[in-house]
Amino acid sequence: MPKQKSFIIKIKGFIKGVSYYFENGEPRERIPNPPTKDQIYNDPRFAAVRANNKEFGGASTFSKSIATGLKNNIHTFKDSRCTSRLTAALHKIIKKGSGTPGKREANILNGPENLIGFQLHKNYVFNKICSAKHSISVNQERTNITIEIPKIAPNNLKNHPKSATHFILTAALSTVSIHNWHSKIEKYKPDYPEVNGLGDTKKSEPLLCKIEHQNISIQLINPTKRTIPGGVAVTVWLGIMFGKETDNKFVPFQAAKAMECIAIF
Repeated sequence: MPKQKSFIIKIKGFIKGVSYYFENGEPRERIPNPPTKDQIYNDPRFAAVRANNKEFGGASTFSKSIATGLKNNIHTFKDSRCTSRLTAALHKIIKKGSGTPGKREANILNGPENLIGFQLHKNYVFNKICSAKHSISVNQERTNITIEIPKIAPNNLKNHPKSATHFILTAALSTVSIHNWHSKIEKYKPDYPEVNGLGDTKKSEPLLCKIEHQNISIQLINPTKRTIPGGVAVTVWLGIMFGKETDNKFVPFQAAKAMECIAIF
């Protein structure tokens, strides 16, 4: 921080990228030179930076796997910063993985709390728009996932356009393999690429906003044709959108579209 040394203003610190300091009692100023690309890649002093960059790249690859499984839901529900926010959340998970920094295992099951509750749109939080309680069940093979909502009443629907007459619930799953660092290609790759980034999406019928609905059940089917390895996580998402039904056709509004991660198996 710049510091006032006496009643005569003397600055010590950084202001707008300029370093102010004293040498032999005399004030000096200079513009620090940023590290070169060669220094970042080779200088031992930047080892931590290199490790962080590798893992951040792994988080980006991780993020793409989730987006691949969610398919069009990403485009329907996301905000402009969704990808960077998701990458940041997954970066935290990688930091909890086994291995040395820069090569740590990327496994969602190491930190599911960093993803559960993640909103595809930061300003549209699912439980602030739909407060109805839900439960989730999964079979032992993790191939069938059922989301059940005992009741949605009009007072469970909040912060949505007043002109909306109907809403639709959207459930989705996305599979995500453990990713590990591969030195030969200097990238993170999935351990189980054949079952990575698979997804399923199911939607409810358009439901009237002004009446109560009971015993809503949405079933998701994992599309993999083989046993799901233990190194593959299944992320489960639930979303809601509002709109009007005209001539028996649902027309969604752009506002108040929300989807969040509700479980990981």
